[in-house]
Amino acid sequence: MKAASAVVTLCAQLHPQTQAQLQRKNLMTQDLPQMDGGNLVVTVEQLEYAPGGASAAHRHNGCTFVYVLEGALVAKLDDGGENTYTAGQMFYEQPLHLHAVSRNASQTAPARFLVFRVIEKGKPATVPAK
Repeated sequence: MKAASAVVTLCAQLHPQTQAQLQRKNLMTQDLPQMDGGNLVVTVEQLEYAPGGASAAHRHNGCTFVYVLEGALVAKLDDGGENTYTAGQMFYEQPLHLHAVSRNASQTAPARFLVFRVIEKGKPATVPAK
């Protein structure tokens, strides 16, 4: 992350017009649990629920960030309440916490979202809820 920030700063210094053209909006900052960085992989997937689509309760290995691209996504983590996330919003799932509800909020429109995950190599991204 520091390297990416340094690249943006350097580009802005070399091309001052870029500063005015580049708008930055912090969507989320999240502390992560202690992990051994030597055996980790980052994955980014685009997923889509059809109208009325849903997933069974499950858990995710690794740190999981979800960003809604289109539509609305209903999620319930652990024993918390259901939350509805719309385009431009995101949420975080801690490793192996229960993703009790995951569904499209609409019966008529799809919901598209990005899942960014930091996980140990070789582990499955999703496991059934127990």
